[in-house]
Amino acid sequence: METWGPGSGRDEIAIWRQLTRLMEQVNATAGRRLTRSHGVSMNELLLLLSLTERRDGTLRMSDLVKTLGANQPAVSRMVARLEDAEWVVRRSAVDDKRGVDVRVTEAGRQLAGMAEQTLRKALAEALDTAALTDSTASLVARLRYAPAVPMD
Repeated sequence: METWGPGSGRDEIAIWRQLTRLMEQVNATAGRRLTRSHGVSMNELLLLLSLTERRDGTLRMSDLVKTLGANQPAVSRMVARLEDAEWVVRRSAVDDKRGVDVRVTEAGRQLAGMAEQTLRKALAEALDTAALTDSTASLVARLRYAPAVPMD
């Protein structure tokens, strides 16, 4: 006899499927808004925000790879695009010439601030919509009413 209770794996799979669906919906909505309003993708904004959170606005390329959970070539392409837009600059690391440091520019800092507000609004709207959808409503309720745990 098959069981559907906690520990059977059914709850975890259902939650994972809801989470996947929710992430797809939210990322698509927020990503379109960021691109349309600021000319930056979700991942590019996350890169900029990672830099602006640092006192000196600088991170080593290898740390950006870890922070973003992306591969080196993808992060290099993002940095190149942001550098072309003059939102970041790259330079050899002072303490190790083999390393590359990425620093946010003042223009990049301003863009990140504006785009972060757009992202916050888009996320709230997307979660509001998902809260009304049967396939994601219970997950949104869990996320909104459970305390957030810091990522770091």
